[in-house]
Amino acid sequence: MVVGSVELVEVSPREVGVYWQVFAPSAEFPAPWWEEEHRVDDGRWLSGRRAGVEVVRCKFILDEGPLSHPLLGSMPDGQLDILAFEVALSARRQGVGRATTLAIREMYPTPRLTALNDNATSRHFWDGIGWVRHQPSNPLFAGVERVTYSEV
Repeated sequence: MVVGSVELVEVSPREVGVYWQVFAPSAEFPAPWWEEEHRVDDGRWLSGRRAGVEVVRCKFILDEGPLSHPLLGSMPDGQLDILAFEVALSARRQGVGRATTLAIREMYPTPRLTALNDNATSRHFWDGIGWVRHQPSNPLFAGVERVTYSEV
């Protein structure tokens, strides 16, 4: 699927020895979550390309059934949870991330989109595209970086 200048392609893990690899190592994607997986769960992966060059990576879980989330409430049409999302270093601040979230929305029109967040850089991105931040209300999680975002 192509939206704007980003083409999304679903990527499948391949077995490499005792682990699974989804994406080839690349200095453009320095986040540690693109390294090998020790098991393959129900996660799915997307590679976003512009002019044939990979510019974004995404790992997500899709649950199309009715759900109830403690922070987000009832979701009768399901939910797509973005677990990992990264724009290539050379493609940042060019609208690639926003175009990718729109392309994901077009590929999966029914479920609600949410994203997990680990640090200030990713919080800046999700805040910048206008998604709603959900801070944990439990005092045990006070000061924890990980928050949830949902599509407006």
